[in-house]
Amino acid sequence: MPSRISRNSTPARPKEIGDRFDPLSLDQLSRNLREALDDQPRIPLKSLPSFPGAGLYALYYTGSLPLYERLKDGDVPVYVGKAEAGNSSYGDPPDEAKPALYDRIVGKHRVSLEEASAEDCGGNLNLTDFDVRILPLDDVWIVLGERALLRAYSPVLWNTLIPGFGANPSGTARTNARSIWDTIHPGRPRAANRTCNRRFTRAEMEDRIRDGIAISLLPEEDPQREARVRAVRWRRANMIWSPAKKGASDQRLRVYRVDAFIAENAALGVDIGPNDWVDARGDTASAQPDPEEATEGNVLDAEHGEVAEDEAG
Repeated sequence: MPSRISRNSTPARPKEIGDRFDPLSLDQLSRNLREALDDQPRIPLKSLPSFPGAGLYALYYTGSLPLYERLKDGDVPVYVGKAEAGNSSYGDPPDEAKPALYDRIVGKHRVSLEEASAEDCGGNLNLTDFDVRILPLDDVWIVLGERALLRAYSPVLWNTLIPGFGANPSGTARTNARSIWDTIHPGRPRAANRTCNRRFTRAEMEDRIRDGIAISLLPEEDPQREARVRAVRWRRANMIWSPAKKGASDQRLRVYRVDAFIAENAALGVDIGPNDWVDARGDTASAQPDPEEATEGNVLDAEHGEVAEDEAG
């Protein structure tokens, strides 16, 4: 007599038949959005005409800066971002007539690139060396779409390994460190007098950037790609300096790598006097969390489909 099969049991799927297809999985969305974006024309950023609507965009570098030389070997963006037609935080209805995407790209990013092109401020970029691709989208897809693009192009340099480009300006207090982006690309007035980066020397930043470019040029299906992204993601720097703990009687900066701290600030032209900091070598347990590191981690989480606050834009 044949054995009875429980009504709740699920027959095994033959090995020749693949897993259930999910058209809305992050992997599938990443592929779809990357293909859709790659099909859009690259427009010189300097001559981008005004247009209405919201969606996603990607910036591409075409210049001759030696650090980015290998980017010419592939169609890889240095930054991806988004702009929504409505304010999702307040549930505002989308205004499709508003040039939200154009305002984001031109009003924020083009201004930053122009400032980082000023030779008298040490600028090493040129606005004419950037293209942009635009992908208009409905608001419902935009936040997820940005995460999908971060995953598709991982690691996106200016979103992850060179944070600071898309960030809103912070205060001018000495305890606000210079971002990696503003260290590599000086010229923005908002960063002019900031103390050196808290985690990396410029040489260390450039090593990470070269590693990131090498990874981004690997084929998507390369088995080493994921492991190399993880290795970069978890590579921790030796903290250079930190603000004092809130409420501490001595509010001078705590410096853990004294030689690097002095050399980096001198190279940036930042005037740091001996009364502004204290030698804290061997006491890294007193270091405060670095907001830039947290932002970088959130974007890397987004690239790998993990739940994280969206800090990429």
